[in-house]
Amino acid sequence: MRQHIRFILPLACLAAAPAAASDLTLKRVMLSTAGVGYFEYAADVDGNTTLGLDIPLDQVDDVLKSLIVFDSAGAVGGIELPGRDASRVAFGDVPFGPDALAAPLDFLNSLQGIRLRVAGPRPMEGNLMRAEAVHEPAGRTGATDRTRVTLLTDAGLAQFILEDSETVQVADPELRARVARAIAALRHEASQDSRHLTLRATGQGHRTIRVGYVAAAPLWKATYRLVLPPPGGGKARVQAWAVLENTTGADWNGVALTLQYGNPVTFRQAIYRSYFVDRPEVPVQTLGRLLPDADTGARADIAPAAPKAAMRAAAPAPPSLPSASAMAPPSESVQASEGGEQTEYPVAAPITLAAGHTASVPLLDREVPAARIGLLTGDRPHPLAALRLTNDTGVSLPAGVLTLYDTASATAPYAGDARLAGLPNGERRLLSFAEDLRTTAEWRRAESVAIATLSAANGVMRLDQRNRTSLRVTLAAPAKEARRVLVEVPKSTGVTLTAEDGARPEEETATAWRIAVDLAPGEVKTLAVNLDRVTRQQIALVSDPGAIARILGLQGLTPQARAALERVAGLRATEARREAERDGLRAQIAAIEKDEARLRENLGAVAANDALRGRLTRLLDTDETRIAALAADLERAVQSVAAAHAATIDAIGTLSL
Repeated sequence: MRQHIRFILPLACLAAAPAAASDLTLKRVMLSTAGVGYFEYAADVDGNTTLGLDIPLDQVDDVLKSLIVFDSAGAVGGIELPGRDASRVAFGDVPFGPDALAAPLDFLNSLQGIRLRVAGPRPMEGNLMRAEAVHEPAGRTGATDRTRVTLLTDAGLAQFILEDSETVQVADPELRARVARAIAALRHEASQDSRHLTLRATGQGHRTIRVGYVAAAPLWKATYRLVLPPPGGGKARVQAWAVLENTTGADWNGVALTLQYGNPVTFRQAIYRSYFVDRPEVPVQTLGRLLPDADTGARADIAPAAPKAAMRAAAPAPPSLPSASAMAPPSESVQASEGGEQTEYPVAAPITLAAGHTASVPLLDREVPAARIGLLTGDRPHPLAALRLTNDTGVSLPAGVLTLYDTASATAPYAGDARLAGLPNGERRLLSFAEDLRTTAEWRRAESVAIATLSAANGVMRLDQRNRTSLRVTLAAPAKEARRVLVEVPKSTGVTLTAEDGARPEEETATAWRIAVDLAPGEVKTLAVNLDRVTRQQIALVSDPGAIARILGLQGLTPQARAALERVAGLRATEARREAERDGLRAQIAAIEKDEARLRENLGAVAANDALRGRLTRLLDTDETRIAALAADLERAVQSVAAAHAATIDAIGTLSL
């Protein structure tokens, strides 16, 4: 009969670790690599029934958001469990809270106004006014702390010492009973680390009720054993095992176990807690009238589209293993299945695992295509011994660690460990497991800057500058062994790779190119590659006088381009010389004019009949003559600069490279 989801439970919970399950029995467990588990309980029932389960307190939040009830011929009639803080509710009808029980003084003062009955040396009855701590002398040198209580009795105020009384109790029997119930509830809650769930199911006939939920669970870990193929290549024997723990606090007896490899979104929320919304306090309306806004209508809800059923791909049957294999196969094979986002490995036989124990269960036993290869990375002097593994199993292989064995070695079969970061079906990975000390590598780098392309038009030069890193990697194979090595060259944005012998990368990762180098026994080879980054500049030659000189210093200029640029550079130099001559004439004129100002100042201070006046006048006349001659030279120099500048501008404007 087809199972239906009758109820998605928002207000009840189960736990991943029931302390006692008399009605519901754990039947299925699915552990996910996302750190959660799906736990499913079942019970055979007839007609209307009530089921119960004890729930660990620390699991309630997870289960509250995920619990679901499956019933083929019934419905959930009701669910009940104690609140997280039932004692707070129990204290709702007594005049104090749980905090008042911290000390007798706090308890007494919480009962202010309540009628108390005191038995002892001074019996009395009255309404409690106040209790206070006092420090009274005791004997000749000592002192003691006492509690003095004041009551308002029918005869007036009376006091007694709490420590001297036999009993003090609430006079009202109904209030006394409520206090006793509240204290009992607090004591009961303090001794409980679980909550009991009661589920009432309605229905007819004999049927099975299943209850499933998702809760926190330890990660299961994938481990692999791999037998290396022969040096010439072939297939590697791979066994995958899952290591898991039963931390539920209860034994698993014949539980159907499924291991899920994927990364679904999971989170927690503190649902099993009471929250109250702060509300603003508004004054009572005594005057004025209310005028509600007119209703503008409401849009009808749009029903969400039904989710599409997840597609699953059937896993191919595992091939028969060669009888000569040295690694013993597991007694049970796992038929894994590939879903849209996750891979499931249902364990073939029901599992029995005591609480707190760890188990290792088989996931996979296959032969897969594999080839030995070296991987040279990061300026290392020796490549890493690696295995290129291709996943043709039909399902994704979960991330995990591998222990590799080489059965060609009779005395030391252990070859090393490797890490697998998850391998989707149909893809391949390199698994590095050791350092190949018999193969050596030497790295050399050189940097250079050259012109890639150069053009000019209308006084604007366009320069593509190539920044090159030349990489030389010299590899030497062992004397009696051949090697195939993948040299990993780091990638970066905007960089292109070219090999000088025309070799192309065999594969490319997100961060590197991998170029294969095949070495015969004892052979030495050098892989030469260039890493080029081209930067593009646009230079206005008129406003950047030093640009041409910089470009003439770069490699890669053609003779024609060099001659054209040198011609412009020569015109620039001529213009600069003429500008210097012009500026020199201006400086001379400025110096003479400064001297004239000094002479005129002195003339103003000399008497008309003084012989010095005539001398100063003659010097002033000489300066005027020199200024006139220099002014003529300056005019010619200005014209010469203008002509040189025009020649430079014309040469720049007509420059073609």
